[in-house]
Amino acid sequence: MDRSHQDPHHWTAAEIASAVQRHVCSAEEITRHFLERIARYNPALHAYISISDHALEEARAIDRRIAQRRRPGPLAGVPVAIKDLIDTADQPTTYGGRHFAGHRPQQSATVVQRLRDAGAVILGKTNLHEYAYGTTNENPHYGTALNPWNRAKISGGSSGGSAVAVVAGLAAAAVGTDTGGSIRIPAALTGHVGFKPTYGRVSKAGVLPLAPTLDHVGPMTKSAADAALLVATMAGYDPKDPDSARVPLPDDLLNDAVRRSHRPLRIGVPRRHFFERCHPGVVQVVQAALHQWAKSPTVSFVDVEVPYIDEVPEAQAAILSAEALAVHRERLENQPWLFGEDVRQRLESGHRVSGPDYVRAMWFRRRFQTSLGTVFDSVDVLAMPATPLLATDIGQWKTHVRMQEVLVRPHLTRNTSPWNLSGLPAISVPCGPSSDGLPVGLQLVGPPFGDVTVLAAALHWERVFEWDPLAPDYRGTSPAPTVHEPSRPTPGSAARAHPEPQQPG
Repeated sequence: MDRSHQDPHHWTAAEIASAVQRHVCSAEEITRHFLERIARYNPALHAYISISDHALEEARAIDRRIAQRRRPGPLAGVPVAIKDLIDTADQPTTYGGRHFAGHRPQQSATVVQRLRDAGAVILGKTNLHEYAYGTTNENPHYGTALNPWNRAKISGGSSGGSAVAVVAGLAAAAVGTDTGGSIRIPAALTGHVGFKPTYGRVSKAGVLPLAPTLDHVGPMTKSAADAALLVATMAGYDPKDPDSARVPLPDDLLNDAVRRSHRPLRIGVPRRHFFERCHPGVVQVVQAALHQWAKSPTVSFVDVEVPYIDEVPEAQAAILSAEALAVHRERLENQPWLFGEDVRQRLESGHRVSGPDYVRAMWFRRRFQTSLGTVFDSVDVLAMPATPLLATDIGQWKTHVRMQEVLVRPHLTRNTSPWNLSGLPAISVPCGPSSDGLPVGLQLVGPPFGDVTVLAAALHWERVFEWDPLAPDYRGTSPAPTVHEPSRPTPGSAARAHPEPQQPG
């Protein structure tokens, strides 16, 4: 798609990398554009906790590689935001908590290093629910990351800052983590693509754990193609991560997913549990999306049952509570006053999970994982609402769903957490706005290490449904680099004076 008439914050990561490699514009120009948007919009949105002092330097290094006719990498010049749960040696990493204010890790996480090796430019560290232990991104220490579609609403968590950066045009792509839905929930509530790969597919080395056996790392992007592009860069065996899997991806993941997206697709729809206790506006949009998708001649739908689904929440909660307490026990005992009230209470609840409770939950988990094999005997992917709720008001603890009162924070994970317990790959893709204009996400889930299948299904959906992931108030023109004709590369506009970005408020 030719986007030369638009500012670069409208471009996908793939389009930016192509433009930089073809001398349409420089990596430095692209980076300055995004830094200027961060300086303009971040003080109100709280997407970033800190901005890198080295972003322009990294961009210039990419431009030098290109000038020297060296391969710049598949993400050449793509500005990426990193969730502040992930270590970066060259800038602060707070993990969203006060215990680590000013903390600078000795080395960067594996995923950060792999992104840089691929030519990505790291813009900064994004806001999150404290220690990733929550679903709303209401952080008492670094501010609430506001939903750009409606700033009175939550952005979702825990990777809300990464989501806000993508949909407000403050990054071309972002990286998040997902323990019970923390990539897919904010992706659904803010209207972009959020992909949780199969457990073990992407290294967790250098990522502060929340619940180590449930934690995943994945991309948050404008498109499924961009998700494939980033996963291809980040994935792969890592000896630094004991849970890292030795299951390779295709050499050309994106093209393989594109090819598979043209094959017949069998979609299972698990209506029990996943469509129940959902906001009517969510169900209406998802049902309309599935009806629209069913018109494709290569798609077939079948109703399916997910075994043991009623027992999943209890097991997931036991494992999450026990493991989170184990991770933070020393801090909870020695400096409990540094925690926000909601996270401190959630950590203390871990004391109520006994050793036998944890073991029983792990036994159940194995049974649940095994049972899912029969589900994928007859379908390629499952489809369901990503979240049962639309974005709720900031500070709202309870809401009503079909005349029943529910707690917002745990209810948001109802449809996402089963796939952390199972470790299966899952993606949230936008499927339309609700009647009050808030985004709704469609979740697609695949079999173990069926990451390519899930991405192919998402690519197929995107051919059926068009969506602009930028929130309406953030689509407008802002200072942009000069865009040159690809056929006649000309000197860029990097020599123009640009103000250096300010640290976010």
